Amino acid sequence: MEQCPVTTDDSTRMSDRVLAFLRDRSTDSVLGPRRFCRAEIVEYVVETAESMGFRVWTENRRVDRPDVIVLEHWSLLDSYEGVISSNPGADVLYGQDLCHQVPAVVRLRR
Repeated sequence: MEQCPVTTDDSTRMSDRVLAFLRDRSTDSVLGPRRFCRAEIVEYVVETAESMGFRVWTENRRVDRPDVIVLEHWSLLDSYEGVISSNPGADVLYGQDLCHQVPAVVRLRR
């Protein structure tokens, strides 16, 4: 995968924000730094969730009984509705590109 340039030098702050996002399911989204690739922040969220002990389902790493389902982009929600509906307790997250070149990971509200 081609790497995107990172324009932030405050990785601790981003780490804290991602940890807080994963711990608090009432939080709607976590934003990445400007000009950070969506795929990069999605992967960062996946790795962080796994490091916290969550069972994480992704397109490339499918697991049974996931705690968290992570899709790289919101447009994949319909394609994976079967996985989402068969795991009603799972936290469903997806990547989204916001304006001003800011990526986000957003929590699905059913």
